[in-house]
Order: sequence, then structure tokens, then C-alpha cells
Amino acid sequence: MSNFNSCERTIAKILSKFPFIKQIVKYAYSRLVYFGAQKKDKYQSLTELQSYVHSRYNSFLGYYDKSPMNIQGLVLACLTEQSSKQRPSAAKAIELGIFTGTKLLFKTQVKSYNWQQGCRAHWLSDDEFIFNDFDPEAQSYVARVFSVSKTAEINRYAFAVQDSFQDEYFISLNYRRLMALRPDYGYRNLPVSDAEQLAHLKNDGLWYVNIQTGESRLLVSIQQACQLKVLSDFDGAQHKFNHVLISPNGQQLIFMHRFLSGKRRTDRLLLYDMPTKKLNLLADFGMVSHCFWADDFTILGYMRGPENVDAYWLINTKSGEFSRLPNNALQGYGDGHPHVYGDWFVTDTYPDKARMQHLLLCNWKTGAVKELGQFFHGFDFDGESRCDLHPRFSMDGKKVFFDSVYTGQRQLYSIVVGG
Repeated sequence: MSNFNSCERTIAKILSKFPFIKQIVKYAYSRLVYFGAQKKDKYQSLTELQSYVHSRYNSFLGYYDKSPMNIQGLVLACLTEQSSKQRPSAAKAIELGIFTGTKLLFKTQVKSYNWQQGCRAHWLSDDEFIFNDFDPEAQSYVARVFSVSKTAEINRYAFAVQDSFQDEYFISLNYRRLMALRPDYGYRNLPVSDAEQLAHLKNDGLWYVNIQTGESRLLVSIQQACQLKVLSDFDGAQHKFNHVLISPNGQQLIFMHRFLSGKRRTDRLLLYDMPTKKLNLLADFGMVSHCFWADDFTILGYMRGPENVDAYWLINTKSGEFSRLPNNALQGYGDGHPHVYGDWFVTDTYPDKARMQHLLLCNWKTGAVKELGQFFHGFDFDGESRCDLHPRFSMDGKKVFFDSVYTGQRQLYSIVVGG
């Protein structure tokens, strides 16, 4: 396994305080070590890969928290004939398609998207799915709900979706702020928030939107998050929320509070409890990367934990207690994107020295780790155009979906992993 060793990871951690220098060092070092580590095969997989879209298209869904497939076996996928090696363009729309097997049932045009999260398309029910788009008449980002049985839009909201709970409610955030501070996850149809708008924290944050009635309200402001624990680093900092994840029972949600002081970024993980309307600080060690709900009261995430250790951690949301996965078998792989089904989760790695991304099946209770495959990631997909595997289970746990560019083209794939 040509992963980066502990010394290399320590150096990368130190350089994270100097983002510009880290970027230069990473660019040069990754190319240097690749020549000695490259492999002949572009992929290895334990089971046969299935793709869904004709090869003339790039296809993908988006982030690791949403499964493309509903319980009836229908698959959502974003499609485009444009190159995904370049940054997304507001002048070039993509399409969102619904597939049964490899057969396209219907598709609709989408104007707001990025390569990392697509248009946040995901299922609300067996029949309905939601996604983000741009309304040129209203000059605003919107969430649209489509019905498969009606093959038509059945609802539209003046807020863009970030995460949802079934067909009851969804959480929205300010995508103009997100575009200004983290364009990988933002949209380009509107001007980004300017310095004056970024400084207004009282009336910006997370919004709650009732899917049935359309009623909305500001749920958590950025100002509230800053008041949880005031830091000296807040002076002159720019703040944003991102990566909202609602608990399986819909009673709690976690999200990331990130603030930037110059080029230095600091992360905190926050928890909001719906019944009590209470906001809590879950993780405050400086770095939070990718999380997922393991159950109604347990968070699985890669982050910095106690004693300044970067690892996969479990957090009990009742007690706030941190615990490590048994046997630390994942520690050598580094950061990834975990998606949980029962006792199991799938996750991935960033490209190793051979530019291979590892797809892993793990058990968060026993610590067991099994490699499902490796997939090549070329240097021509970089920055905003990078393609993380973003693995996610199907809703019945029998398949794992992931995005890959091992062929030189972005594609959505699945493999069978059993029940």
C-alpha cells in the first residue's frame, strides 16, 4: 500500500497553517513520488463495476451523504457533455436524469451545480426527489421537487436545500456566502456575498423550511454559533456554515462552523436539538472533515479529537464523549468520506503516492476493514474539479455507489457488496 506515512502526514498537518505554501509543496511532492509508485492497472475491484450513463456523458451525483438509488431501484445521476476537468460555469447547464438500470426515464435541466455536491439531488420518498436550481426570473437559488410518477415538478421553494428529513422539512443555507468562502460547494449564478454582507452574522445561518407548507424561519444564526465560545481568532474572521447532516430520527442536526482568519481555517462541529432548540459545541479541536450519523445519538467522523489526534472518531451526542474505533485499522489511510448502513460504513481515501483512491468497507463497532477496490485519479482533475469517490450505500445496503475518474472521465459507478 503506497499511502503517505506518519512523517509525511505530520508535515502536511504543520503546513496546513500555511495554505499557500502547502499547496505548492503538495503539487511538487505528489508528482515526484508518483513516478516511483505508479501502477500499471487503473483500477482494481473485488466485484464487477456497473455504470449507468452513456460514455459520451460525464455522470456523477455529488456528496457522500446521499444515496443515488431509492428503495425501488431508481437512480439519480447528473449528466453533462462538457468537460468536468474545468471549473463549473453558470453559462453551461447540466441535466439531472432518473434511471432504471441503464434506461433513462426522464431528465431535467439544472443551472446551479458544482462537481463536489452536484445540485444536492436526493430522494424525499420513493416517488419524490429534491434538488437545487437557479430561477432567472426571481434571480434566486431555489429547491425544486419532482415526482417520478408525474414526471413533473410538483413544488418549488425560495430556499436552496442543504439536507432534508424525509418529506417533512429541509435545512437551507446561504449559497452566496458559501461561494465566497468555499467555491467548491457554491454556485455561480449570482454574485458572491461581499465583505459587508459577510460581516452580517445575525440574520444569516441555517433556515428551516417546512416541505408541506413552505413555511420558513431562521433556525440558527452564525452569530449564535460565535457566541457559544468566543475566540480571539474571531477578530476580523469570516464565518460560514456547511455540511448539514440531519439525524436518522429527524430530531437533531450537526453542521460545520468554519471561520477564516486570513488564510488560516478553523473548524468546529455544532449540534442543534430540534425539541429543545438548544445549540451545542460538539468538537472544538480545530479540524473537522467529514461526518455521518451512525445512529440517532452517535456521530462517526474524521476530525481532530482529544490530544490533538486526527482520526475517525465516534461522538456520543448525549454525553459529548469521544471514542476511537476499535483496533485503529483505518489510521494508516487518513481522511475519508464515511457513509453508514447498520454496523457498517463505506469510506474512501485521497489519492495515494500511486494516485490510487482506496474504497473501503468498515465496521464501526468492531473496527474491521476490508478493501473493495482501488481507482486511479489523474493530476488533470484538481482543485474544484477533483473527484473524490464519495461512496454511499444503496438504501437496502446491497450496493455501494461512488464517483470515479479512473477512465479519464467522471462517472457514477456501483458495485454489489451483499446485504
